[in-house]
Amino acid sequence: MQDDGAVNTPRRVPLGMSRILPSALRSRLAVLFAAAVAVVIAAGVGLLAFATDRQFDAAVDTGLVTRTSALHQAIQRGDVRVVREDPIAELVAPDGTVVETSPAAAVLEARGGRASSTSSFLPATVLAEVRRSGEVSDSIELPRQGRVRFTASPVSVPEAGSVLVVGTRMRELDEAETRLVLLFLAGAPVLVASLGLAGWLLAGAALRPVADLTRRAARISAAELDQRLPQPPGADEVAVLARTLNGMLDRLEAAVRREREFVDDAAHELRTPIAVLRGELELALRLGRDLPADAAESLEAALSEADRLEHLAQDLLLLASAERGVSVRAPVDLTALAEREAPRLAAAHPVQVHVSGLPAVVDGDERALGRLLANLVANAESAGASRVQVRTSLVDGSGDVDGSAGTGGSARPWVRLVVADDGRGFPPELMATATERFTRGDAARTRSSSGAGLGLAIVAAVVTDHGGRLELGHDAELGGAAVSVELPLAR
Repeated sequence: MQDDGAVNTPRRVPLGMSRILPSALRSRLAVLFAAAVAVVIAAGVGLLAFATDRQFDAAVDTGLVTRTSALHQAIQRGDVRVVREDPIAELVAPDGTVVETSPAAAVLEARGGRASSTSSFLPATVLAEVRRSGEVSDSIELPRQGRVRFTASPVSVPEAGSVLVVGTRMRELDEAETRLVLLFLAGAPVLVASLGLAGWLLAGAALRPVADLTRRAARISAAELDQRLPQPPGADEVAVLARTLNGMLDRLEAAVRREREFVDDAAHELRTPIAVLRGELELALRLGRDLPADAAESLEAALSEADRLEHLAQDLLLLASAERGVSVRAPVDLTALAEREAPRLAAAHPVQVHVSGLPAVVDGDERALGRLLANLVANAESAGASRVQVRTSLVDGSGDVDGSAGTGGSARPWVRLVVADDGRGFPPELMATATERFTRGDAARTRSSSGAGLGLAIVAAVVTDHGGRLELGHDAELGGAAVSVELPLAR
């Protein structure tokens, strides 16, 4: 809720701390960490599946070798019927006919054919390789039976060229391996999310010193360049960053100090020659009554420019004084000050000045605050205003209207001074730079009484020196510009 005629759609000029938004770096680091974890998990699951498969095969191969050795010994003794007692075994003659087979081996299909007890479940090429090269251990995928791990070795019974095949179904082991992999894959999203959250928290903890430096750096305004960032001990990246930023602040402070000293010295040095020049021009005009009209007009133009230079020098000195913060503070009633200044301002500028509001006392420099009012009225005149309203009210620390002369909330009250006019208002392109020195985006709006574009710069410097806030905006009641100044209420 706002008081009558309060500033609508204001744009706060960045005089104090800016709001610091969290950087996306923390999220990017968390995402990269989660992605790396996902890759590691995927690689780990693949490696686990490979290692498990190799381990299962090695264990089965050990059992196959033991069974093959026992069957070899029995066959060499002429007992070929022992093959029938093995879980999966068959004795294949040189022509490919199965001489003896176990019941389980008899139902295995080879090469996709039908089950038969007269043909081996191994392809003929594998049997030929065994006869040619000796023992072969491998796996074969059979339709509807799954993977079968086998060991095939040559035997001389019942005749040379025979092959003993011993096998084990791998379906149960393969299914167990698949369940193990699926179990890991099912838990992977939870693990990735958990570790991603942990990475986000760790990244936040790691970046917190950087965020602290950012917030502290944002609080350092042009009037507080003597402040420095805390330097953590050590030589890590944060400490190096703090030292680098402090070094930059050292250089910036030195540059600004040199600039202010130059402007201050130049303004001081210009006052005397400008005063002499002005006096000489006035004397020439008084004594030169018989001068030609052109000469008299030139002297008057020169005197006008001398006046403008004198105002410029005074403005520069006032600006330097406000930026240095050397004002003398005393209780000042802004409403009473505006009422005292209104007649003089109305006489100096062709505008009507109206003052309204309750008593509002601040700790400030009355001379500087009076100049603030004068600059704002002159600024309104430059925008073609015919009416100017000066309104005072109390607001709480958050900027909401208090509406009483007492303390309406828990926050410390502030005084709001609004200077509104019925002129052209601020051009949108000027809002961001209106309080900078020599800003003249719209000559009619930005030229102060001195015409140098220092009016609002002085206003901003005075507000900053008094620890206040400044807003530029549009006034809904008068239709022109509205400048809102908020200062802490005197204790």
